[in-house]
Amino acid sequence: MTNKVKRIAHRRSFVSPAEPPLSGFADQPDKTTPSSMSSTPNESGIVLYDIPSKFEPRCWSINMWKVRLVLNMKGAPYRTEWISYPDIESTFKKIGIPPSTKKSYSGQDHYTCPSIIDYTVTPEKPMTESKVIAQYLDEKYASEEQHGPKLFPEGTKEAQLAFIKDWEASGGIGDRLDCLCLPCVPALLEDPRGTQYYYETREKMFGKPLLDLGRAGSQERKEAWEAFRKDLDVLAVTYDKNEEGNGEYAFGNHITYVDIVVVSALLWTRFTPVDRDGPESKCLWDTVKTWNGGRWQRLMDRFERYLQVK
Repeated sequence: MTNKVKRIAHRRSFVSPAEPPLSGFADQPDKTTPSSMSSTPNESGIVLYDIPSKFEPRCWSINMWKVRLVLNMKGAPYRTEWISYPDIESTFKKIGIPPSTKKSYSGQDHYTCPSIIDYTVTPEKPMTESKVIAQYLDEKYASEEQHGPKLFPEGTKEAQLAFIKDWEASGGIGDRLDCLCLPCVPALLEDPRGTQYYYETREKMFGKPLLDLGRAGSQERKEAWEAFRKDLDVLAVTYDKNEEGNGEYAFGNHITYVDIVVVSALLWTRFTPVDRDGPESKCLWDTVKTWNGGRWQRLMDRFERYLQVK
C-alpha cells in the first residue's frame, strides 16, 4: 500500500492561481525529523502546528485544512511549525497548548493538531480545536475591507455550528471518510515514528489493525463509498436551498465556514485511491468531482488560491 499511495500522491497538486504551481506531492529532499522544540521567544505572528506529509503540499489533514484555509483567506501573518505525532503531547504541555478532548480508548487528555499560538497579542494566546480557532480568527480579522467577508456572518453562527455538529456526528460522513481514507495516512507521514504511532493509536481506536479498516473489495468499503455519495447528494440539496448564493454556497453569497469544512473533507479525497489494490490512475477525488453535476469541482475551484502552505 505504501508504494501505491506514494504513486497516487505524486499525481496530485494543489495549484494556486496566485502562486507558482506546487510540485504535486513530490518527495521532500533531505528532510529531517520534525522538531519537537517550542517556538522561539521572538515570534511576532501566529504559529500553526501541523503534522507533515513526506509529499508536497506537506499539509494533508482534513482538520488542519480547516484552520489553514481560514488563515490564508484572512491574510493572517502566520508560519507553520511541523511536529510529529509522538511529540505533540509533550510539546504542547511544555508551551501551554491545552488538550482538545479525551482519548476515546483511554479517557486521558488528548492533545491534537490543529493548534495555534497567537503571538500578536500579549500575553500570547494558545488554543486548539478547529471550530474554536476559526471563530477566534474571524473575530480577530473582522475588517471586511482588509480581510474579506465574515466566515460567520451575523445570524448564521448557530446554524453553521449546528450543521457542522451533524456533519461530524458519529455514524455520519466522518465515519465514511475514516473508512475510505485513514488506512492511507501512514504512507503519507514524513516521520517513521509518526507512522508507527498512527498505526498503534488507530488500532486502539477501532479495535482492529488499521489496514483491516475498509479493505479493498470489502463490503465495509463498498457501503462507505455508497454512503459517502448519498451524503453528498443530501449536501447538494442543502446548497440548492440557498437561493441567495445560487446554490453555490452553503450560507449567503460568499464563502462561509461551512464551505471550508466541506472543502477540507474533499481535499482529503485528493490523495486517497478509490481502491487500495485497484488502478493507480484513480483517486477518490477523480470520481467525487464529477458527482452532482460537477458541483464539488466548482466549489474546490473557489478555494484553489487559498491552498498555500506557508
